[in-house]
Amino acid sequence: MEKSHLAGLFLRRLYPASQTKSSLPRSFSKRYATQGSTAHNASTPSRKQVTVVNDDGRVQWGSLSRREKLARTTQQSFNLLTIFAGVIMTGGVITVLYLEVFSSESKTNHFNRAVNRVKKDGRCVDVLGPSKQIIAYGESTWSKWARARPIASKLTKDNFGTEHLVMHFNVTILP
Repeated sequence: MEKSHLAGLFLRRLYPASQTKSSLPRSFSKRYATQGSTAHNASTPSRKQVTVVNDDGRVQWGSLSRREKLARTTQQSFNLLTIFAGVIMTGGVITVLYLEVFSSESKTNHFNRAVNRVKKDGRCVDVLGPSKQIIAYGESTWSKWARARPIASKLTKDNFGTEHLVMHFNVTILP
């Protein structure tokens, strides 16, 4: 048996259960690093100092020092600005996506309408074949790895101020 276990059995026989642990002789009681007060422990705070990097919000605002309040305010302000920047950037992406793809006035929507008109036109069907096999695509790019073929288009105004969208795309039939 270990010595500490034997010492515990010996102490239980000497001191009945009715006595508290604090009444045990000082040499037999266990001491932990967090127990007791020394001059060093009394002068240091019982918690870590709050900084901009390590603040997790567990310490109440009222128990923070002036420097710690400044650190927490700085951290919270930075977090709030980061959230605002994320919301603004997300809104920008959604706006661009809507204007470029989903809007009824987007170039993509105009392209889809033009391709549907080509597929419904009897003259195109006579030349190209069944409308289910007709495909349309934009201009090829300089990159041999790029799969996207952007639709060449430009927006012009005539002498009367009317805007015209000029598109250039290719139409072919599936093999």
